[in-house]
Amino acid sequence: MVTGGDARTRIVIVVEDDRPIGELLAEVINEEEGYHAILLTRPTEALQTLEQLQPDLLVLDFGLPGMSGLELYDRLRQEEHLRSVPVIFETAVSRENRAEFRRRGIRKVLQKPFDLSELIADVKELAPPLAA
Repeated sequence: MVTGGDARTRIVIVVEDDRPIGELLAEVINEEEGYHAILLTRPTEALQTLEQLQPDLLVLDFGLPGMSGLELYDRLRQEEHLRSVPVIFETAVSRENRAEFRRRGIRKVLQKPFDLSELIADVKELAPPLAA
C-alpha cells in the first residue's frame, strides 16, 4: 500500500463529482504548506484508488453519482486500513441527513455553500500539519 509521498506531507482525497468545485477544493488545500490534495470525481474511482493509497483525510461530497457519499463512507469503513481516516462531508442537504451523520459518528459536515477558510480550518484540525 502506498502512503503519502513526503514524510512531511498530508494526503487529502477529495471525492467531488462537480469538477469545478472539486478542483477549487483541491487547489485551496494544495495551497496550504504540507498538504497534497487528490481530486477523484467518481465513487468507483475512489474505491479503486483507496485500495492502493492511505490518505490522512477524506473530503466527501454527499451527492455522488451511482452511490451517495454516505454509501461510499460505509464501504470505506469496511476496510481496516481506512476505518480511522477522518472524514469531512460537504453537502447541500445536511439538515435532512443530520441523524445519519450523527449515527455514523461523522463530526464535520460543511453545508454548501461554505467558506473555504472553514474547510481549511477543518482540514488542519482533523489532519494537523506535520512537523518539518
